[in-house]
Amino acid sequence: MKSLRVGSGKWRGKEISAPDEISGHQNFTNSLIKKAIFSLIDSRLSGWDIRAEDCLFCDYFSGSGQIAAEAYSLDFARILVYELDQDRFGKLLKLFKGLANVKLFRKDATKHALKWEQETEKAYIFYLDPPYTYWSETPDRMKLMIENLYAHCSTLSRPSIILCQIPEHQKSDKIWVGVPFKEREYGSHSLIETIFEM
Repeated sequence: MKSLRVGSGKWRGKEISAPDEISGHQNFTNSLIKKAIFSLIDSRLSGWDIRAEDCLFCDYFSGSGQIAAEAYSLDFARILVYELDQDRFGKLLKLFKGLANVKLFRKDATKHALKWEQETEKAYIFYLDPPYTYWSETPDRMKLMIENLYAHCSTLSRPSIILCQIPEHQKSDKIWVGVPFKEREYGSHSLIETIFEM
C-alpha cells in the first residue's frame, strides 16, 4: 500500500498509510497540493500577524489524516478531524492516539460542520476535500455546507479561511455563487480559497 509522508514540522517524514479505496476511489492529497495548502495558510496568517499556535484547524473529510497530521506537525493549537467511514476512522484513532489537541468525529461533515465549541483561537482554518462525487453528483449539499460555514465565520469575530480541493473536471461554479472566492490551479486539481477577514 502506498504511504504518505508529513512534509514539515515536528512530524516531518512520518509515514501515513494511504486510505483504502471507497467505491473504486482512493482520493488522497498529493504533495504539490499539500504544500500549496499550507503555503496559502502561512501567507494569510502572516498577513494577519497570527501564528499557527493560535489557530483552530478543521479537516472535514480527513481520509488518511495526512492534512490534519501536517497541521499537528506545524503546531496548530486545536485540530478537529472528521471522517465518516468506519475503517478510515479507526486508522485515524491510532494515528492521533493520545494527542490532547486533536479531536476526532465520526460524523458526516456536511451535517455536523458547525457543531464544535468556540475557544480562544485567533483565527480559523477549514479544509474540505470530500469524495469527488460530492462535487459532481451532490453539489447542492456542498454548496449549502460552504454557505453555512461562511455565514458562521461572520459570527466568530475572527479571521477565517475556507479551502476546498477539487478535481477540475468535476467542478461546479454554481457551488460558490454568493460566496467570495479565489481559485488556483495545480495540475489536474484546483484550490478554492474563501476568506473572511475582520
